[in-house]
Amino acid sequence: MNCQFTKIALMCGSVIAALSLSACGGGTVTVGTDGGGTFVPVAISSSYNDINFLQSVNGTSSGIGSIADYGPGGQTGSIVFGSNGMQSTSGYAVSTSGNVYWGNNIYAALGFDTNANDSYTPSLAMICNPVANGGVGANNETSTDVLVSVGAMQIFSGLQLAGLTFTQYYENCQAGGSIPARTSGNNLSFNADGSATIITVHGGSQVDGIQTLTPTQVNAALQGLPVPTLGPLGAYTTFTAYQYKNAAGSTNYAVVEHGSYMPVNLTNGYVAVWY
Repeated sequence: MNCQFTKIALMCGSVIAALSLSACGGGTVTVGTDGGGTFVPVAISSSYNDINFLQSVNGTSSGIGSIADYGPGGQTGSIVFGSNGMQSTSGYAVSTSGNVYWGNNIYAALGFDTNANDSYTPSLAMICNPVANGGVGANNETSTDVLVSVGAMQIFSGLQLAGLTFTQYYENCQAGGSIPARTSGNNLSFNADGSATIITVHGGSQVDGIQTLTPTQVNAALQGLPVPTLGPLGAYTTFTAYQYKNAAGSTNYAVVEHGSYMPVNLTNGYVAVWY
């Protein structure tokens, strides 16, 4: 599958950075502060599956999440996320100029593509907050949650992904998972026989490693059975793959990577997006 060109912008505090990317998802989502423009009064609530960085790596279950738009009567939008929806923001809105206000209680966020249920919300979202001894930067910016639209179809077989290549890896709301961002070099390819090849670079200038997962390992990882990979924590990793339609009706794909030193009772972990 040939990757499409897209543009994603990152809001981190009051700083807005625009990234031009090559991605296997499609469409454009602009994420920024609410400075300037008027909020679009949509008043639609969209439901999401929430993969939290501290949930068990074993299994394919996920938490609950939602994004509700700002309403025409001035109703405050909101985002529900975290383990079993235990956290929420007091705002979510999109301005007429295309900027997104993610609300409080979120340090940074990334939006991927446009939601078929509401084009003013993303198909996937990565939420980042400071976590002690984790993440990147002075504030330990860590990707704690990835929200995936409930309309997305989960894929459990590597053969269903054969021919797809994902060239962008996001973790900690950064391309490559580090500061400075690494916008090229990472690669996740699914081969014709259902195997997968992973090239990891993350934030460094050198390739961390090249690894091939057998078709059996790929299917296990897609079905919630952790496999050893080259991820930042290494020992246990699963992949949750999705096929979804965006607001324009295009069919696209994304893979959520979740890993930890231990499969349950996590005290550390990471969640990332291949796109």
